[in-house]
Amino acid sequence: MNPKEAILKIRALFEDMPEPMPEKEEEVKVEMAEYSLADGTKVMISALEVGGEVVLEDGNPAPDGEHQLADGQVIETEGGKIMEIKAPEPEMEIEVESEKDKKMEEVEAKLSALEMENESLKAKLSEVEKKAAQGFSQVIELIEEIAKVPQADPIEKTQSFKFESTKDIKFDRLAKYRNAILNNKN
Repeated sequence: MNPKEAILKIRALFEDMPEPMPEKEEEVKVEMAEYSLADGTKVMISALEVGGEVVLEDGNPAPDGEHQLADGQVIETEGGKIMEIKAPEPEMEIEVESEKDKKMEEVEAKLSALEMENESLKAKLSEVEKKAAQGFSQVIELIEEIAKVPQADPIEKTQSFKFESTKDIKFDRLAKYRNAILNNKN
């Protein structure tokens, strides 16, 4: 297997992998609810609780002071924020409690949906992790296989130079001189 085939094989392993989902940036949206004051003026309130923002229809923060809502509640604002809420007569508490119950049911439903989504995402993540682990183990096997393959053909061993005898007179003379020199080493 040559390197090009190995790369193609690796690429094929990861083609069926799902693309990573971009992380969603959670935008915090302030939901403003419209309320009417006792005098008929419309205001937008982010949350009918201490710290909630109160904005007039034109977008400006509510003036500082006490404001009575159409349902009888009195809110005290300072810098456009609710500092205190004074409850109306006991009749209205039942209505507020039913609103709270509705909101609690909505929150519980959203929580249940998020838990189900979380479980399905966990299952998908474990599946992707299994595929990735399998893909990486196959990549390691391919790399080991590539490492075993020789990269070039072996070079042929050169043969040593051999003297061949010829019928040439010059060669005979050289051979005699050579032998004479070798014998006179003493």
